[in-house]
Amino acid sequence: MPVLDTDLVTKLFRKSLIVMSLSLAACGGSSGGDQGGDEPIREPMVESLKALTDMPLGVAVPAAYYDYFSNDILQRPDLQDVVVQHFNQITAENIMKSSYLQPAQGVFEWQWADQLVQWALDNNLTVHGHALVWHSQMPTWMEQFDGDAGQWQAMLDDHVINVASHFNGKVVSWDVVNEALSDCASANDSYCGDSAATYPYRNSVLYQNLGADFIAAAFRAAHQADSSVPLYYNDYNISANGPKMDALIIMVEGLLADSVPIDGIGFQMHVDYNWPDITSIRSAFRRAAATGLLVKITELDLKMNPNGQNSRFTAAMAEQQLERYQQIVAAYLEEVPSEQQGGVSFWGVSDADSWIPHHTGHDDWPLLFDQDLKQKPAIEGVEQALITAQ
Repeated sequence: MPVLDTDLVTKLFRKSLIVMSLSLAACGGSSGGDQGGDEPIREPMVESLKALTDMPLGVAVPAAYYDYFSNDILQRPDLQDVVVQHFNQITAENIMKSSYLQPAQGVFEWQWADQLVQWALDNNLTVHGHALVWHSQMPTWMEQFDGDAGQWQAMLDDHVINVASHFNGKVVSWDVVNEALSDCASANDSYCGDSAATYPYRNSVLYQNLGADFIAAAFRAAHQADSSVPLYYNDYNISANGPKMDALIIMVEGLLADSVPIDGIGFQMHVDYNWPDITSIRSAFRRAAATGLLVKITELDLKMNPNGQNSRFTAAMAEQQLERYQQIVAAYLEEVPSEQQGGVSFWGVSDADSWIPHHTGHDDWPLLFDQDLKQKPAIEGVEQALITAQ
């Protein structure tokens, strides 16, 4: 009598649920309004995601800074338990950005980031640093810095070197430059506004004072401070494999030709349940891998209500989210060679802590755990992608 393959039975059962749920969603119309009926949303029982892979599997977590962030993970044992159970890496959601680490020129405040990093190390989690240079969430003094290009560069180098040196030996990788590229489709695109003349670079205060040279300089400064860890360029809207991805490839090839110590490309992957299409995502991963650099998904989340048309999260939407997460993680694992896989990180643990509702102004349910930290079907999509890749 043959032995019953329980794993196979479980996979087939889950696949049938996905097919049925997607059919219901299609019948009800997924373009607007609530989807599906009143059937309950399944609560999976995935034991541990990190146990299914050797690559970094990370998550962004909130931490305190004075009284600004009341959802500090260090004050929430339930959130800590979920992170330790399922992930092997964390990213500080905010407190390693320049406005929090150097609120006044020459005054570095390490205590909150140090507490978070120490908690990670105590729990056998690695830390991906985010972010050394970003035009947003800069301290006011830095945004309004008064000096020529040489003084601007010295100021920026000082920040990068101080931060990367401080965390040397404790942070295993860095987002060195974040979001330096414009979203313009072309120099003549009306969407570009004032940044049209600077395409493909964002017309930020950094670009205005330093041109594109600040990008290479940031990588060189980070490498000077810590030459032992991979250094990433990180951006959003590149997974659609459109003009922004074209600009990124040109930029990266130029940096490599100039012997700039860039080691990886970070895909933020703030995507929707149906955008970009999976073919474009696969192509973008493939193009990034072709540079020979590491490729990392740094900030994955999945909007299920991008247009604000749904008032609640339904069972059909939950199964649709499962399928989409599985597609994306599987595409990454299949298109990026294992030796170039920098890992996959999710931008938040639970829907309650997601940045998306605050950004869009309406409800959304983008992550693997619900507002009560219960597993959502989406976690099974990640689980199955990881199992298949083994």
